[in-house]
Amino acid sequence: MERRENQRSQRPRRKKLHFYVLLLFVCIAAVFFLVPVVLTVLQSLYADGRVSLSGYRELLLNCFPFYKMFWNSVLYAAAITAGAVLISVPAAFAFRFARFRGKRLLYVLYIVLMMMPLQVMVLPNYIGLRDLGLLNTRAAVVLPLIFSPLGVVVLRQYMDGSEAEGIEAARLETNSCLRILWHCVLPQLRVCICAVALFLFAESWNLVEQPLLYLNEDSKRNLSAFFSRPEKYEEEVLYPAAVLFMIPVCLWYLMYHKELKEGLKYHSKG
Repeated sequence: MERRENQRSQRPRRKKLHFYVLLLFVCIAAVFFLVPVVLTVLQSLYADGRVSLSGYRELLLNCFPFYKMFWNSVLYAAAITAGAVLISVPAAFAFRFARFRGKRLLYVLYIVLMMMPLQVMVLPNYIGLRDLGLLNTRAAVVLPLIFSPLGVVVLRQYMDGSEAEGIEAARLETNSCLRILWHCVLPQLRVCICAVALFLFAESWNLVEQPLLYLNEDSKRNLSAFFSRPEKYEEEVLYPAAVLFMIPVCLWYLMYHKELKEGLKYHSKG
């Protein structure tokens, strides 16, 4: 009896110890992630040996290519995110509820494509865009990425927790897949769609290889290309530009962090 009581008394202590160890690990990891961001912000406010906003003034008043590339980044990120979500939702719905031959094999191929590094797909995409006459157009950046398998796989996994009975009942009322998607599926996928959209936006906001390889004009490239050629710009504008570059993704995360946390949960049946 005494041993059992000692074991029971030690369990809360072990849980507390595990909690503090995990908390320490998370804090250390957070420091490693935050230090570069904090140093970038501080460096953007430092010029000529003193605190100054001259870098921001030079960037916003005299560095005109920054504006063009910034709005190109907004255009590409918004178009890719919207297009990928519009394609991923019905595709994930089909993988979850539709019945057709080769569905499992096709889904496995989606997973394989999602795990492939970007460099593997650059050359096939370049050849395809060249044959279609889309090189050096904004469509060359947008079109390949709206078919990203990431959204399809994540939404498909999230739909495992959806009620199949509700979908079957809706099919008795209508044969329209669009109406079923709109009234039955989308309300259940709202938080997951927000999480997927955040990931897609962050990924498309940070594009580097595609604008540099598929586009020949800086006027069509995004803000990542701005940092890929630092020798073309004054050194004092680079850190302020990096700070402004981080703001959109950080704002989106702060607005939808609850949806991101909930949307990435795996909903198992039952």
